[in-house]
Amino acid sequence: MIRGLYTAAAGMMVEAARQEIITHNLANSETHGFKKDLAVQLAQTAVPLVRAGGTNGGGRQVLGTLDWGVLVAGVHTSGEQGALQETSGTLDLALSGDGFFAVDTPRGIRYTRNGAFAVDAERFLVTENGDRVLGIGGPVRLPEGKTVIDEAGRIYTNGVFTGQLQLVVFSDPSVLQKDQDALFAAPDDAETMPFDGQVRQGFLECSNVSVAEEMVRMLAALRAYEANQRVIQVQNEILGKAVNEVGTLR
Repeated sequence: MIRGLYTAAAGMMVEAARQEIITHNLANSETHGFKKDLAVQLAQTAVPLVRAGGTNGGGRQVLGTLDWGVLVAGVHTSGEQGALQETSGTLDLALSGDGFFAVDTPRGIRYTRNGAFAVDAERFLVTENGDRVLGIGGPVRLPEGKTVIDEAGRIYTNGVFTGQLQLVVFSDPSVLQKDQDALFAAPDDAETMPFDGQVRQGFLECSNVSVAEEMVRMLAALRAYEANQRVIQVQNEILGKAVNEVGTLR
């Protein structure tokens, strides 16, 4: 009976965590380059149930195991590409295929799929937060004139080559950790591969969050939470009767 309380409580904690993750996804459904998170659920280790003196030799007899429910073992970030939205903006860039733009932030180098860039007062290519976009050899600086960026990330101003975007592909994307504002941090020893995708000028990558799917997940999580809550209420009532009525002389 007590086990039922623990199992239901564990279920409530899992569903509460799922709701928090889904809420975060929905809040960023319009954030360019955002990647949705998914809860990774794991069954808790079953505990052996034994009976002392349950064998002729006076040892312990294994009766079975006790399952203590599930827990959230971690969060998986989906690398699925979002839809590409045409903007016709000269400095709006999207990546088709694997890879990230590299940007220099106060916290160190970070990586993003959000290519909504602009030029600051010093003609540096920057993110929406003012972080400088990195090219091969340092931050990208654009001269005055017409800027064209080809599919390989080469930058031309008035037809003259002026730089190359630093485009990073990680051999194991699971090493990336979410930072903030659709940015990712990577370990210093993370292995990378050559970029073989395409840079699309005049496009932005949308979030890979489907609002409809997230709402379905949210409703399922709410119902599961309420079901576990009812189990606890019933178990509590039964436990109360057992304590107050069982063994009572009438």
